[in-house]
Amino acid sequence: METVELAYDVYECQDTHSDLLPIVVLHGMFWNKYMYRELGSKLCQKTKRKVYCLDLRNHGKSPFTEKFDIYVICDDVKRFLSEHGIKKATLITHSFSCTVSYLIAIQQPEVVEKLVMVDSFPFNDFYEDLKGGFVPEVVAQNRVLNTLDPKMSLKEARMKLNKLADLGPKVKELFYKKLVHDLTKDDGKFKWKTNTDFLNKEILEENTLKLKKEGFSNHEILFVRCQDSYNITDSRFEEILKFCPNSRLITIEDTTHLLLLEKVDEFVNAVTDFLGPVCNSEDRI
Repeated sequence: METVELAYDVYECQDTHSDLLPIVVLHGMFWNKYMYRELGSKLCQKTKRKVYCLDLRNHGKSPFTEKFDIYVICDDVKRFLSEHGIKKATLITHSFSCTVSYLIAIQQPEVVEKLVMVDSFPFNDFYEDLKGGFVPEVVAQNRVLNTLDPKMSLKEARMKLNKLADLGPKVKELFYKKLVHDLTKDDGKFKWKTNTDFLNKEILEENTLKLKKEGFSNHEILFVRCQDSYNITDSRFEEILKFCPNSRLITIEDTTHLLLLEKVDEFVNAVTDFLGPVCNSEDRI
């Protein structure tokens, strides 16, 4: 299966410990690494670890391809780990990328230290969720795109979106902030960094993101859900424990599915506690 070279940002601080295993962050559908700038920086500062934030294929600055499913995305990430000499890492994933990290954990368990899965679980049926939630969101995004005057600079357009975000309410604020990170300009035309039209088409035509219930992971896994999460209910978590017995669940209150944008500090503190005290990576391999 042909893999692609993934774009990424890396975060290091002056006091980053080179002997600690790194953190690799994977985004959800229609997101990209730019949305994780605050998260990547704060994770690095708090955990003292090097942090990589990736763009998955058909997102951000990574290549656009006609092939798009859970298995090829998984292979892309494994290629990234290999090319960057990452023999073992903690994977932090959101939404559909939780399935990607689980696949890596059962296919190459030796490369995974711990897993953090945000508001999703490995066997989620993303088709109905994406069709009902994200497809209308793509339509709304493109409607916003058509309102931007091509004479504006990219900076001016982003300022306009930020002003719309300030008008609220909370859901609208997060929507426009996401657009600010995803907006770019090429040959005088505004467009999204993420290949939204292709992904929209894939979602409508077939479910390429579903994983049947298989495998077993003995890794430590932290599931982080939002308040009133539809994706991780108490009963679903009990089902998860059959496949991932070393899992724990926490809830970050007053958040939505976009909790990584809403309460970064609280999330970073939870991850830091989960990873435990600073110690030599040789003890963890």
